[in-house]
Amino acid sequence: MHREDKSFQTGLSEEGFEALKRQLVDLVEPMTDGQLLELADGIHEMLRQRRTVRRHHAERMQDRLPPGVDLRV
Repeated sequence: MHREDKSFQTGLSEEGFEALKRQLVDLVEPMTDGQLLELADGIHEMLRQRRTVRRHHAERMQDRLPPGVDLRV
């Protein structure tokens, strides 16, 4: 599984994440395939929105810098 750099993000510890995954599996087990796909679509959309906001923020910050200064990594 691909892990993103969390240097600028808050998040769960690895132990907390593993515990949450176990709880989620238990909670979604009784769901129908359609319900599970709808839930997954909602989570995926939330991720797309977060990435869009981050990208727009980075673009705005870059636009405010003097010409020739580039903070992109």
